[in-house]
Amino acid sequence: MFPDVTFLGLELYDWCLLIGVVLALAVVRIYSDLLKIPTKLQNLIYITAVAAIAAGMGGAILFQSVYHFLKTGVFQWRGMTFYGGLICGAAVFLTGYFAVGKIFCGELPKQYFFKVTGIAACAIAAAHCIGRIGCLFAGCCYGRETTEWYGIYLPAVGKTVIPTQLFESIFLLLLFIVLSILLFKTKISGLGVYLTAYAVFRFCIEFLRSDDRGQWIGSLSPSQFWSIVLFIAGVFVIAAPYLFALFRKHRASDQTNDT
Repeated sequence: MFPDVTFLGLELYDWCLLIGVVLALAVVRIYSDLLKIPTKLQNLIYITAVAAIAAGMGGAILFQSVYHFLKTGVFQWRGMTFYGGLICGAAVFLTGYFAVGKIFCGELPKQYFFKVTGIAACAIAAAHCIGRIGCLFAGCCYGRETTEWYGIYLPAVGKTVIPTQLFESIFLLLLFIVLSILLFKTKISGLGVYLTAYAVFRFCIEFLRSDDRGQWIGSLSPSQFWSIVLFIAGVFVIAAPYLFALFRKHRASDQTNDT
């Protein structure tokens, strides 16, 4: 919407990214204190979170650059895509959390894994909510042209379009609220709910997009492909505790029968 407006040398898109990162770290800090995460483990979370954010930024650019290369045959280090950042950031966070955590925190990473991933899901949703406002300011990730009342004119596009960025930001705000309730009030995996809920929403809203995103399998966009992958992962994350409990119960029953 305002791609050329700057403040202190940074565009509004950059400010939204910065605010999103700060908000994510604030959520991690506040929620960790409320859930009484041990200080030693909190320090590990902060360090791995910063590393994950850096890796996520690089992954977001890398994935978009690969998409561009597959479409044009020219590799340019440019653009960003959320799923690239999520996948790379999560890989770095989990690696650091368990590998480094095993050395410095013993069994704490395993004991608090459910709470930590729930906090991470809340932080990601909060940061992404602000980031999508940045996309609206930059005039990227826009929807199809429309004459409906909810359409927004984007100078960078030169037409009135469906504000898919705004719709996604609102959805992520609501998702953040739901995830926060689940984290403090239930034992349902916030990470699993985040992955499945966002995957479904993203898969559907992609049909309203009209910016150049390319196609992978048939008419599926790259984001729709990754939505399917992450939805399956989310279902597994939600079901895993119940499956493991069932497995342990069955195993204990077998051992009892053997004796």
